[in-house]
Amino acid sequence: MSRNSYSVENQEQKALLESVRVSAMCKVTAFDSAAMTVDVQPLSKVLDGGVYRTPPPVLGVPIAMIRGGGFFLRPWYKAGDVGIIVYADHDIDRIAEAGKECRPNTERNHGEEDAFFVGAFVPKSNPISGVPDEALVLSTEGGGVYIAVCKDKVKIKGNVEVEGTVQEV
Repeated sequence: MSRNSYSVENQEQKALLESVRVSAMCKVTAFDSAAMTVDVQPLSKVLDGGVYRTPPPVLGVPIAMIRGGGFFLRPWYKAGDVGIIVYADHDIDRIAEAGKECRPNTERNHGEEDAFFVGAFVPKSNPISGVPDEALVLSTEGGGVYIAVCKDKVKIKGNVEVEGTVQEV
C-alpha cells in the first residue's frame, strides 16, 4: 500500500464519504395508512467509535407508491415488513407539500428528514409462495387469496365480492 493511502486528505475524504447516507435496509415498526408513512428501524448496525451500535429508528417516512394517470397501487404494511429507505440528495419538504418543482427549504443533504420508504424486499428466509409463476400477481402472504394476470388468462383465488354490476361481453 502506498504512503498516499494514509495521507490526511485521503483520510478526510474517506470520513466524508462514510458520512453520506444513500439508503438503508429497514424493518417497519409502524404504518400510518392515512398519512401513508412508516416508522422504520434500520437493520444494519453502524460502526461508532470501534463498536457496532443499533441506529435510532426513523419516524414518519413517506412511502413511495406507484401512482399515475389517475390510478394508484396502495401497499399495506405491517410491523416486521422489510424494505429500504432512500435518502434524497436535498431537502424534500416543499416538494412533498406541493408535488412540484421548488427550491429546497434548507441546504440539508441526505438527511433522515428527506428519506422515503420503498417496500417489498423479500428476504431469503421468507420467500413468496403459493401463487402462479409467470404472472403479475396481487396476493396475500402464502397465496390464500390472489388475482393473477397470466399470459393467457386471469386467475382469481378466494371469495369475490362485487360492488356494482357485472357485464358480460
